[in-house]
Amino acid sequence: MSKNMLYKLLGALVVLAAVVLWLLGVLMPESFGFFNLAWAGVLLCGGLGVIMLIQGLFQKNISTIKKLKIWFGAGLLIGALLCLVSAIALPGSIILPIIAIILAFGLVLTIFATGGARWDEGDNGKAGYKNYHERKAEEEKQQNQD
Repeated sequence: MSKNMLYKLLGALVVLAAVVLWLLGVLMPESFGFFNLAWAGVLLCGGLGVIMLIQGLFQKNISTIKKLKIWFGAGLLIGALLCLVSAIALPGSIILPIIAIILAFGLVLTIFATGGARWDEGDNGKAGYKNYHERKAEEEKQQNQD
């Protein structure tokens, strides 16, 4: 099984678990009554956010795509936090600092996942790179020696 299929399967299972629990909360309020739409949002956003973070950290990909997946994952975790606020009524003064912590954590993960590489880093940033004129001069020198 490929890694992409594993991530997609995990995402589908998170969505399935959230909607089944939500349905059980509606159909059997005596045992699953606590599980409402806000808790379904927490489960959806949190689960998919964690999957996106893991994808951004461990997939071999272009650094821009890795950063994008990590930022989407952080955004989904912020969405999970907002749903959690609705579900358990956290005090309003604590929400913004937690959002700032999630964003800072996303920044640290993007640097960790990409190794600090910029998206437009080309061959000229690598050690021993020779530009066109240097390569041409070497070719002419080689031809003159022959």
